[in-house]
Amino acid sequence: MRKLGAVAVLTVLVSGAAAAQTLPATQADFSRGQALVIAKKPAEAAERFEAVTKAEPDFAPGWYALAAARRRAGQCDLAIGAYRRYAQMLPDEPEPYYGLGLCLKDEGQNASAAQALRRYVEIEKRPSSQKWVEHAKSVIDEIGNSPDAPRAAGLEGKPPSPAATPDGGAAAESPAAPIYAKAQELRDTGHIDESVAKFKEAVAADPRNMVARAALGELLLKIRRDSDAIDVFRAAVHVNAEYSLAWYELAFAFRVRGRLPEAVDAYEHYIKLKPADPDPYYGLARALQKLGKKDAARKAYETYVAMEKRPTEQKWIDAATAELRTLGTAP
Repeated sequence: MRKLGAVAVLTVLVSGAAAAQTLPATQADFSRGQALVIAKKPAEAAERFEAVTKAEPDFAPGWYALAAARRRAGQCDLAIGAYRRYAQMLPDEPEPYYGLGLCLKDEGQNASAAQALRRYVEIEKRPSSQKWVEHAKSVIDEIGNSPDAPRAAGLEGKPPSPAATPDGGAAAESPAAPIYAKAQELRDTGHIDESVAKFKEAVAADPRNMVARAALGELLLKIRRDSDAIDVFRAAVHVNAEYSLAWYELAFAFRVRGRLPEAVDAYEHYIKLKPADPDPYYGLARALQKLGKKDAARKAYETYVAMEKRPTEQKWIDAATAELRTLGTAP
């Protein structure tokens, strides 16, 4: 069961004074995002909402919209930070704690999920939302007193993020939490070098903080410091070999740098952790094709085409199909 109701909620959130305070370009991006939500294109909607949060980081509805779209797109690891940011801005608003709790549960962070859901139950008093309150209670009962821990497959193969506190922030027991928050702020306001330094400081403060490691590596990839990103992601999987996101990013970085055998190995590690995800098969096929392993590349492309059902990925399906034609029919 999912509680999204994204369009209705976002319409309320962005109305009135809140909308009046935003720039025209932000309003346009937000409206495009809402339209994409209605069109059931959550991944594309998330891109619009991410543009909103980058342009105006203090526009709270943008963070909620981004979180909801990420969750609908099956990207809970990315939704968690956005939910927390929104909750920090509007701590008495119940909505983010429900989505945050379910995403934390999906990520294997049961103790943190229960904490967020208890907060939701505590402050959600609207009669129209009581069925969601009851669902939150049932999830809390299901989780029980389970600790935060990565689970065995799919998204569950990722490690814990910093635990959620009642106000949606990072747990006080992690010394990296305030440093990580500052690193995010620096990144979002364009202070890239300072952000990189601060993310490194967060990792040093809490070496098992996988969220800080992932954010650092992804930022390094974005600014084309691929070799540095490789070092970050290799260190992450050394600390937690079940951290699927790091394996995927590591594979991509290796492929960008032309280190194809290592890219293949990293993709295969990711596939073991997340076998239902079609994405790695495309990158794997590209790497195998460049290595001259045509039969293996063909098989990977065919797997990708067979598994990929998202309309938003049609251009990649077409590209894979075209590569299959160049490789010829399998014997």
